[in-house]
Amino acid sequence: MKLKICFLIARFYPITGGTELQAQRLSGTLINSGHEVFVLTARLKGLKKYEKYGSLPVFRTCTFGTGFVSSVFFCISSFLFLLRNADKYDILHLHLASSHVFPAILIKKLLGKKIILKFGGARKTGDIQTSLLKPFGNLKLKIIKKSFDAFVVPGNEVLTEIISAGFPKDKIHLIPNGVDINIFKPVNSIDKIELRKKLNIPTGGFICIYAGRIEKGKGLDILLHSWKNMNNNIHLLIIGEGKLLKNFRSLFLQKNIRFLGFQKNINDFMAAGDLFILPSFGEGLSNAILEAMSSGLIVLANNIPANVDIITNYTNGILLNFNDTGNVISMISKICTDIKSYSKLGICARQTATEKFSLPYIAERYFQLYKKVLDKT
Repeated sequence: MKLKICFLIARFYPITGGTELQAQRLSGTLINSGHEVFVLTARLKGLKKYEKYGSLPVFRTCTFGTGFVSSVFFCISSFLFLLRNADKYDILHLHLASSHVFPAILIKKLLGKKIILKFGGARKTGDIQTSLLKPFGNLKLKIIKKSFDAFVVPGNEVLTEIISAGFPKDKIHLIPNGVDINIFKPVNSIDKIELRKKLNIPTGGFICIYAGRIEKGKGLDILLHSWKNMNNNIHLLIIGEGKLLKNFRSLFLQKNIRFLGFQKNINDFMAAGDLFILPSFGEGLSNAILEAMSSGLIVLANNIPANVDIITNYTNGILLNFNDTGNVISMISKICTDIKSYSKLGICARQTATEKFSLPYIAERYFQLYKKVLDKT
């Protein structure tokens, strides 16, 4: 059964947040499985109206201004595009509960198209709480509850949150994020050293990696402040961008901390590392942690519900309370001095990523959901 799917998303590549990456990876995998998929997104300054990323068509409709004005223009332009191109899609798959839910709801009412919404994170940065902080946000959520055919959540914390917000349980489907296990994969010790040379990172030290947004709530301030007590041979690479990057760069000047900004070849850094650290206090389901696990890294993560979903403590990773910085630093030092004993965690992490989070497996689960929704009259 061949499906025609439109991914409707407010921002897309070259914007590379977690939501955008998942949309890009999932759409490509669905195309490789024989389905027709295209992305409809807002046209930001300097970007083309239409282009292809590999085999993925991306259409960008006009926007104007910023904030609310920009959202209104995108709603109107995306609605007109979907109306004119109704033959291009059977189902609309929306990413995040932003204002583009409204053109999708109108299309459903006018054309009878099925619509699915994937929620992102939880807590302060999640769809529910960010919506409630905005004017008419509660009304928007009420309309979404009644209008969509299905909702997708990446983990149990988001599931609990949207159920508490009154979303119907029978329409909610837990489908985790996926990872490309062929791109994010372990390398042998010789190749690891060669990668470190290529990336200009210490060949003989112990390499810890954080990859993600550099924003409040990510726990980076706690990790960085505690790093002053770390052995100089244990290096911390911070990969990513965000509002706090400039401030952190000026505050934390230790030689064993490096701020690398955005990196396209994140898979090379993962393969070159020894330990992945995720101190975040709120996630939907971290792409970076899946990438690290798929790369065979030992994972040390904050003990929050999203991480509990994928890590069995001391089996395929380690969960700690990152507010206890002394315990965190002690654990990193233990892993560094006895990496052979802890390396089995990385092996099990790779196995977990392969069995439960590979993109073909996740894409098949979406395909089954699409079929189920389309079969309902």
